[in-house]
Amino acid sequence: MFNYAPGLDRYVEQRRKKVVDGNQETIEQIRTLAGLFNNKPLVKELTLSILDSLSRCFNEIESQHNSTLLMISNLRFLFETCITTRILVAEESFKYKLRYSIYKHQLEKSKSLEEYALEDLRRLEKLSAEEAALEQQASSPDQFMETKIAIDKLYDDLDKEISIFLDMAEFNGAGFHKTYINSFLSQHQEREEQIANEWLEVKKSLLEDGEATSLFDFRGQLSRVEKELKDTRSWKVKAEGVGLLEMYNFIYDYTSSLLHSTSYSLLVPNQLEEGEKLMILGLATRIKRDALTNLCKFLNIPNMKVIHVES
Repeated sequence: MFNYAPGLDRYVEQRRKKVVDGNQETIEQIRTLAGLFNNKPLVKELTLSILDSLSRCFNEIESQHNSTLLMISNLRFLFETCITTRILVAEESFKYKLRYSIYKHQLEKSKSLEEYALEDLRRLEKLSAEEAALEQQASSPDQFMETKIAIDKLYDDLDKEISIFLDMAEFNGAGFHKTYINSFLSQHQEREEQIANEWLEVKKSLLEDGEATSLFDFRGQLSRVEKELKDTRSWKVKAEGVGLLEMYNFIYDYTSSLLHSTSYSLLVPNQLEEGEKLMILGLATRIKRDALTNLCKFLNIPNMKVIHVES
């Protein structure tokens, strides 16, 4: 990674600071004017949520100079958010796809967690059977002690396995802990049904949304709403579509080499050099600038300065 000549790093930081200050002014502009030039609630909701994400990621990059993983993971998220803002400007229908894909994500996460809970439940069933078999073999005081030691070992082995729901199994005992997981599954399935019902109501409302029906081929059918809102494009395809393919190739290659457990990340010291930190800070600042510019376009905010007057 390149390094600047002595003194030039301060010059680069001064130039970056100008963009940082401009970014802060734009953030204030967006927060003040959101909803004034585009009164669609969906546009304002997405804009403010994206704005919060941009600020959070950038603040973590600025404050976590000694954490390689935090810096590069936030850089990647920031870049993907920038891609999202460009698509929002380029594709009028994308705001619906972005906003309502949350139900799909929630249901998928819910199913995944449910499947793992069932896997841990099956593991407890196996342990219960092994425990019962050991208890049946005990018929004398000496055997009772041996049985207790063997059962304790079953639970000790359980603590060494990768699981989500079994941390309290030894304390509760396998039999009772199964009721705990079953109770969780019952509540979890109720929540899953609630999300599915909310999604159903949203789909019904979209069939009555004039803008949505003009942008999508719903044909008045609930079954087509989810299909029309689906976006299966990869981040690479999205990046290419908004003119950011080269930056995508660099950022994904650079961040993946450190985020994933590869020979590079395992064998090469992953502490960022000062030049790399400066590069990430500068790149993150300009990515944020691009995203904020896109949000202004998305909100139809004119190029005007916001002045706060104290009364």
